[in-house]
Amino acid sequence: MKAVLYWWRAVRRRTWRPTVVVILLCGILGAVALGALAGARRTESAYGRYLSSINSSDVLVNVPLPGTSVIAKVSALPGVRSSAAWLGLNANPVVHGRMDDAFLTDSLAGTYHGAFFTQDTMTVLRGRLPRQDATDEIALTPDIARLFGVGLGGTVTYQFLNGADQIPVSTGYSSYRVVGIVDIPPALVDQFDQTQGAVLPPAATLAAETKHLNAVEFSWVGMRLVEGSGGIPALQSSLAHLAAELGGPGASFDIRRLDTVHQQVQDAIRPQAVALGVFGALVALAMLILVGQGLNQLLDRSASQLELLGALGMTRAEVALAGGLEGALGVIAGIALAVAGAVAFSPLAPVGPVRQFDPARGVQFDATVLLGGGLLLLVLLLALLALLAWRSVRPTHRIHDDRLSVVSRAAASLGVPTVAALGVRYALEPPPGRRRGVVRANLLGSVAAVTAVVAAVVFGTSLSGLVSHPVRYGWNWNVLMQAQGGYGNYLGYDLGKLMADQPGVRGWSTFAFTQLPIDGQSVPVLGLATRKGSVAPPTVSGRPLDGPDQIELGENSLSQLGKHIGDSVIVGSGTTKRRMTIVGTVTLPSIGLELTDHVSLGRGAMLPEGTLLTIEHLSSHQQAEDASLSALPSTIAIDLDTGAKAGPLVNRIVTADPDNQPGGLYQLGRVLGAPVANDAQMGSQPLTLAVVLAVAVLLSLAGTVLAGARRRRRELAVLKSLGLTRGQVRAIVIWQTSTILVIAAVVGLVLGLAAGRWVWASFATSIGVVPVTTIPLGALVLGLFGLVVAGNALSALPAVLAARTSTATLLRAE
Repeated sequence: MKAVLYWWRAVRRRTWRPTVVVILLCGILGAVALGALAGARRTESAYGRYLSSINSSDVLVNVPLPGTSVIAKVSALPGVRSSAAWLGLNANPVVHGRMDDAFLTDSLAGTYHGAFFTQDTMTVLRGRLPRQDATDEIALTPDIARLFGVGLGGTVTYQFLNGADQIPVSTGYSSYRVVGIVDIPPALVDQFDQTQGAVLPPAATLAAETKHLNAVEFSWVGMRLVEGSGGIPALQSSLAHLAAELGGPGASFDIRRLDTVHQQVQDAIRPQAVALGVFGALVALAMLILVGQGLNQLLDRSASQLELLGALGMTRAEVALAGGLEGALGVIAGIALAVAGAVAFSPLAPVGPVRQFDPARGVQFDATVLLGGGLLLLVLLLALLALLAWRSVRPTHRIHDDRLSVVSRAAASLGVPTVAALGVRYALEPPPGRRRGVVRANLLGSVAAVTAVVAAVVFGTSLSGLVSHPVRYGWNWNVLMQAQGGYGNYLGYDLGKLMADQPGVRGWSTFAFTQLPIDGQSVPVLGLATRKGSVAPPTVSGRPLDGPDQIELGENSLSQLGKHIGDSVIVGSGTTKRRMTIVGTVTLPSIGLELTDHVSLGRGAMLPEGTLLTIEHLSSHQQAEDASLSALPSTIAIDLDTGAKAGPLVNRIVTADPDNQPGGLYQLGRVLGAPVANDAQMGSQPLTLAVVLAVAVLLSLAGTVLAGARRRRRELAVLKSLGLTRGQVRAIVIWQTSTILVIAAVVGLVLGLAAGRWVWASFATSIGVVPVTTIPLGALVLGLFGLVVAGNALSALPAVLAARTSTATLLRAE
């Protein structure tokens, strides 16, 4: 051991440059890899931290009957740990001196028992939360603040209405000072569910109730259950008994399962966390390749001295230790630098929309990733170094396998030019002192890089195609109009006559929304009635509905029910339940009844509207005043002819007021489900991650070519003495690089297309969208050509150095 240390002290000054390179490669790439993996974990867990920080409810219960006594009864049901309610106040904003009675802008919530303050707490984007004892303060969501044109410190005015009268009558005006711009939970949900409105603190709510009598239209009660989401079935049973006890019209309680909502949000966040984790893994792989090359070059520099140590009597193990000691110290220092760098990068996580809601932002130390991952990288690199060091001191009399590769023999038999044949041989055969495993590793690394790039391009373009083609996420129409968030209806109005007179309408359908028990499980459903054409959410597998006893399910709901296409299910309960046959899977749009569990990507069912009304004990001629019955048709989907304008059509339908509620019918803009909205923000991330690996492998390839040229110096010198020019020597290196890259491009293209199609199909099916794969073959071929050019550009330096090989100097000893 003393001899090893003595030798290391003697030669360390001559090897400090490659050692610094090893330290920097380990430190920089290791910091990025560990930081990305830690960021992936942090992104994956961020939403759970957010839910804990806001004291999130397990379920929301709609109380359609006004009055705090009903809220108290609902809150006192068995199994409720805590509850908080908010009231829907009948009030319209006064904007620039005029009342705005549009359904989308008149949401004013009054808080009760700590809602939005101590339970389901609002997230402050700017300013602060209103003081709970303040009577003149208010918080606005960003869209409503833009509607008013006010910021912090501004004043907003609402006109309150008496909801008890047949025709609402104004009960006066109240003004409030804006103290906060907030986001109302749950956050990061489907765009359809993103709540926009204003929130009054408890004291202001009480003052409004006192001043403006009968201003409360409905209320919602958020509940934290003793058994969590597992207590929801028992709660539903208790609510059914309470509804029977109360009796009267409207005595029913819709619920919104927040565990389902939270799971959908988590599923929407997961692809970004996975992408970041894959990025970290790819960078770690690139790190192993590049650092391995650096360690190999470090060992090469001392190879001749190591032979002397063996001649002086040191064992092979001691010689290997002497050669690898400098590299080991470099790896240890590099990994320490990597851990420190990953901590420095930690404030950049989490990534994506969840970042602004994570309560634990700033510098973080993820011991599992940074210590565990750092130790794993250290062990792998030291093991790689030990292998390289042991092989570097193997006996020189070892017999090498001089057999030509199949490609080399083919090139020779075809009579290709000498420089091309030599280049192919150098690409596929190891240089002197190397084994074929090194060549195979270079080829496999290049193939893996190309495969990753191609798969990432296929995934990225398919993701872009999903976002740019609404039909793939369920929007198979141009215009969607909804009445009062799905709670209104237009029955009793001759909608067919109205639509028959509209020019440019190619087809239209109506939708109804509710929740039904399917094989005993509560499932959100969409009732479909096609009036003209085939305007409907797209069927992914199986066939569309064409009979009254047929049903289609979202992919996730089909899996949860444990069913397959062709199986039957029991839909509904009581005397009107019926057996229906599953005829297909459908991509459902993320729309329905506001603030309830509604159909969304992969979740829910679709059945004929007439069947839905029958199961719900309703008639297709139900009068419009029964607006509380959520199963009534409330939404119109319209497909327009090419070139037809939607604006005039929407204005004519709104003017006709088919739902008998001025301002209640409106056009619903194209809204994305949470998975599509979040994943759209991934943008070019998949391609960026793969390109990082490709660049790393190209650098590694350049280093390999350089090391090979150094080991073939004697062979190149012989060739130059036989008449090869410098240009021909450069051509040999170019052919060597091109051979590796062309093989990698061809094999990687085939594997990448297969991998990309499989990954995208799996991803699309998991989120419930139509799995259409987009393959930009032209761009891929052009990109792979660029990869070959870039690889040869990086190999220019090794080619020049090989061409400058001094024949006389190298052959002087021969």
